[in-house]
Amino acid sequence: MRKIKKFKIPVYSYEVLRKARKHKLDLAAIGLDSEQAVREHAAGLAAALEPAVVFEYLPPEDELAGRINGAFRQPLTAGILTLGKSFEEKLANPADETHKRLGRIAAQVFMQTAVGVTSDLAIREAEPEGFELGSAIYIAACPEPELPPQEATAVPLYENELIKTLFERLEASKIGVSFDTGAFSPRYSAVFALPWLSKKKKKSAAAAKR
Repeated sequence: MRKIKKFKIPVYSYEVLRKARKHKLDLAAIGLDSEQAVREHAAGLAAALEPAVVFEYLPPEDELAGRINGAFRQPLTAGILTLGKSFEEKLANPADETHKRLGRIAAQVFMQTAVGVTSDLAIREAEPEGFELGSAIYIAACPEPELPPQEATAVPLYENELIKTLFERLEASKIGVSFDTGAFSPRYSAVFALPWLSKKKKKSAAAAKR
């Protein structure tokens, strides 16, 4: 099990702006009438981030890996990540509904970025074994990520009991995260899995199509 606390993530403020426009937020009405203003706002929110993560490799024969993978027998990296208590406090009292929605969008972007950073670390373990990592499977997350259709998974909703088992296995308390009564503390946290995909099988499948 690996634990990393207060690591740095890149702040993709343009992605925050893009999603805000997609959801038709009236940014000008709250004084964010330029890209620069949105970048500064996103940077201000990001200043409160204290990301922390625990993650662990699960072999395909592991019971938990089987419950996450379903019919697919493949290894994976399971992780629990939080954006931190200070970030939760930063978003706790929005000035209005637009600020609230913008904060949620920023949390989505920061969460997916932090999971991406974790993937960059986990790939160092997967590549020497002849694997690459697939797209993250979000078992539970607050806020829920917005994923393109091609990245959606067929994974069913998970019962709280499985999430609690993962919390125990990964020792989530070491990064100060808990999951009680169906909610995370700190609020902006996620339980996720990174599937290990065999490069050999991928090459064989590609060759068969030729």
